[in-house]
Amino acid sequence: MNHLPTGTVTFLFTDIEGSTKLAQEYPDALPDLLARHNDILQQAIETHHGFVFQIVGDSFAVSFHNARDAVNAALDAQRALQNEAWSPAPIKVRMGIHTGAAELRAESSHARYVGYATLALTQRLMSAGHGGQILLSQTVHDLVQGQLAAHATLRDMGEHRLKDVLEPQHLYQLTLPDLLAEFEPLNTLDTFHSNLPTQLTSFIGRTNEIHAVKKLIQENRIVTLTGSGGCGKTRLSIQVASELQAHFPHGVWLIELAPLSDPALVPQAILSTFKLPPDSQRTNLQVLTDYIRAKGMLLVIDNCEHVIDACAQLCEQLVFACPQLKILASSREALGIAGEISYRVPSLKTPDPQHLPALDALRETEAVQLFMQRATSVKPDFALTKDNAAYVAQICARLDGIPLALELAAARVKVLSPEQIATRLDDRFRLLTGGARTALPRQQTLRALIDWSYSLLSEKEKILFRRLAVFVGGWTLDAAEQVCSAENDIPPYDVLDLLTRLVDKSLVNAEEVVGETRYSRLETIRQYSREKFFETGEVEALRNRHLAYYAQLSDAVAREIPTRTYKLWVRRMKAEEDNFRAAIEWGLDKNPESALHIVANLLLALGLGGFTGEGFLWLRELMERLVRILDAAPVPLRAQALRAMALALFSLGDNANAKNFAEQAVASYRASGDRGALALALAIQSLSLEFFGELGPAEVALQEAVALARAAQVPFVIAYALFVLARVTAKLYGDLETALRCTDESIRVSRDAGIDFTAAFAFQTKANITARSGQYDIARAEFEKALSVYQEMGMLFNLIIVKSEIAHLEREFGHYPAALEYYRETIGAFRDIGSFGAVAHQLECFGFIALAQNQAARAAQLFAAAHALRESANTPMTHDERIYYDEQLKSLRANMDAAAFELAWSKGSALPMDDAISFAVEARNDSAHPKFASS
Repeated sequence: MNHLPTGTVTFLFTDIEGSTKLAQEYPDALPDLLARHNDILQQAIETHHGFVFQIVGDSFAVSFHNARDAVNAALDAQRALQNEAWSPAPIKVRMGIHTGAAELRAESSHARYVGYATLALTQRLMSAGHGGQILLSQTVHDLVQGQLAAHATLRDMGEHRLKDVLEPQHLYQLTLPDLLAEFEPLNTLDTFHSNLPTQLTSFIGRTNEIHAVKKLIQENRIVTLTGSGGCGKTRLSIQVASELQAHFPHGVWLIELAPLSDPALVPQAILSTFKLPPDSQRTNLQVLTDYIRAKGMLLVIDNCEHVIDACAQLCEQLVFACPQLKILASSREALGIAGEISYRVPSLKTPDPQHLPALDALRETEAVQLFMQRATSVKPDFALTKDNAAYVAQICARLDGIPLALELAAARVKVLSPEQIATRLDDRFRLLTGGARTALPRQQTLRALIDWSYSLLSEKEKILFRRLAVFVGGWTLDAAEQVCSAENDIPPYDVLDLLTRLVDKSLVNAEEVVGETRYSRLETIRQYSREKFFETGEVEALRNRHLAYYAQLSDAVAREIPTRTYKLWVRRMKAEEDNFRAAIEWGLDKNPESALHIVANLLLALGLGGFTGEGFLWLRELMERLVRILDAAPVPLRAQALRAMALALFSLGDNANAKNFAEQAVASYRASGDRGALALALAIQSLSLEFFGELGPAEVALQEAVALARAAQVPFVIAYALFVLARVTAKLYGDLETALRCTDESIRVSRDAGIDFTAAFAFQTKANITARSGQYDIARAEFEKALSVYQEMGMLFNLIIVKSEIAHLEREFGHYPAALEYYRETIGAFRDIGSFGAVAHQLECFGFIALAQNQAARAAQLFAAAHALRESANTPMTHDERIYYDEQLKSLRANMDAAAFELAWSKGSALPMDDAISFAVEARNDSAHPKFASS
């Protein structure tokens, strides 16, 4: 006891935050958690020569001979506590350190300190903090200055009033880079100097944004929140400011500029906030500067956009003259001054209406939380249910998560169901009215909000803003320059500057996609701009220029897809899909040749570069309309379109028409003398010839295609024709060695040309050929190579195909569980893209496995369902499929009673496609039965 400190003593008091709650929620685990907590504290205290003189529950009272040891013990303990893998709940400890007079008194069994003022202040200091926080008094701060551990810092928390302590105490927070540093305001008696309004509704989400903005404010002098109207800049700035009050000893002050119309009144607005009278001897700016110069305060300057020049000048002068001042501004665009950090406020996170999460997860989505909170405020019995969840999600997504728009929509639940609100969003500017009467006029309707932003644009900015409505789903700078410029008002060289200004004013978004900057707008802004666009007389001229631009771009797509830059161009084609569709729709009505030109290029690019699921469905929509305009097209365009459509129709499973169109394309290109184009047309023609079992003519076409492509030096067509030739050679002659040489050459040519996807086609072909010779491991490895390429490129259709072929491989080698796992995935995917012939074949494959597993009635039903689907969709089998199917059907009939077969066949024939798929994917016994062998 003699070695305990006395006289002038430094005390460290600790306490677990929320220990009562932990005891209630984790009664069984708490003893172990406390034991580990005690060990960590004891080790840190003993290492730095401290003495634990009292433990009450989870609270430690520790004395030290000097302040440095107490500080180091606290740092070590917090680091160990933070790094501990706590389970099932974390342990967070608050700590307070103070140095003062205290005398040691010896008792019968323990030591006791006398010095109420010192001990009480240490206790109050600790109680003011939060779990993970270390607070120091002014005395300790002064004692440890210059003695802190490496990288340790002291953050000035300002003066605070503590319970039962007469004088305000200056507090400091002790931190390290690897310790938590951001906490809620201190638990003190202070009434913060502030005019922040009391918020009558709770703040939803924005956890990441709040953290980011608080960090920016702490590290910078001026931060400007930017974003589109209604995105929540004001509410976010007030929330951040309220959480930072403890960091500004002279207060946090909101200056609302929205009511101002004269920029000269900006300084006066701030003077009024502080109730400072004008001074005839000094300017308003001088009065402000003199008042703020020595004060540590935060100014929250809201709605700067309409007086932005005056705001920029004032803020720059104040920050320069007042070293402790920080400014948090909000504006549609940044102030553009030295030292400013701009932070764009995003919309609230929205759900994906196409992939709805479970109700509990949906409720946690920020946009849904806000919508539900505001909806229940006007209709208390409103609830999120499985019946309205999809419509609520659709509302949130289509309103881009814009808080004001969501609040206006939620107000309509008094008179409309979520379904009715969702269906009326195409006319959102009429629907979303009726905001709070006390709100600014521009915040009472969605239209007024955007009208306000539009009215602040220059005339040239307004022109470009309207013209950009011609684009759908985004655009590039090159597209804007070529489509939206005009020598009489906006020359091409002005577009970049004007577009940048629209981005700065939060009316256009910019992001880097596929190595270039793409521009887009929130759906609400886009609809508003379209209204303005259609009010002009420029619609037809702009849409014609839009059509011409995307016709040129489609040429580049078709030209570049079969080159080493194909990855870039596949992604670029995907990014422009909506614009291509809009151009085609306009062209089909106004300029069919241009529309056909775009489609021919894109069909070829999609067919060669690999279909996405969306691209596949798109083809089906266009095909009938395209056929009607083919005959009127000029001969070169008609040949180009016939060739592309032949490839597309083959992919869609319409092989008869694919063969017909390919023959016509070959004839046209023979007449034109274009050897490179003819080579590709011949390779495409061979696909349908192979399908119908015309292997001899297919070989002839492919041999000519390879020769023409070599002569024309078109590596892509060489590689493409070679892998098809490998397949035909294997089937026609059974010459697997020659076939494999063709695939290897196709791979070599592809790699030399830098075209991975033709190499993937060849890997896939090589896998099928090696499987024919019983080499399962090699075949599976080649399939995996193809799969890897398709996954990297997002070639969904090709992914489905290769997975289906892997399933065939597993089935042929008797690996039925593995095969069924793949078939269950691929059959649904084929259905979703409308490839009904492939769905029928998958049903047949399920039947083959059922037959091999002695499930004869099931096999008969699956065969019958597939037969019915082929009849209704007019999708016959390939020559090879027919041979194998007939063998299996014969085996099935031979091993079933005729009446049982007819009954099962009747049941299968009556199944609609979706029911047949459900029947097929039912989990069954996947172990093989010896009675029936697979192929």
